[in-house]
Amino acid sequence: MKTETLHIRISPEEQERLKRIAGPRRLSVWCRRVLLNDLAGGASIAEELLALRRELSAIGNNLNQIARRLNTGEQVDIAGLPADIDTLKARINRVLRRAR
Repeated sequence: MKTETLHIRISPEEQERLKRIAGPRRLSVWCRRVLLNDLAGGASIAEELLALRRELSAIGNNLNQIARRLNTGEQVDIAGLPADIDTLKARINRVLRRAR
């Protein structure tokens, strides 16, 4: 049961911006969910972002190794690279949708 109140002061411009972002939801409900990390995914989204950062770093390292080999004239199989990148983009998009 909700018995406590939280008062904050915002400018009219900030209120309009919050209403736009909240969309059809009541502003109080949306604000509560954002403040409690329910909309953004809380800790789970932070963990996912860290995993994505590690994966993106690994892909960058792989690209550097591929470039180094190509510069020496060695042939490199990059057939799976577009699929890996598409998978990573899909994961990033899922995380971003949860954060909005």
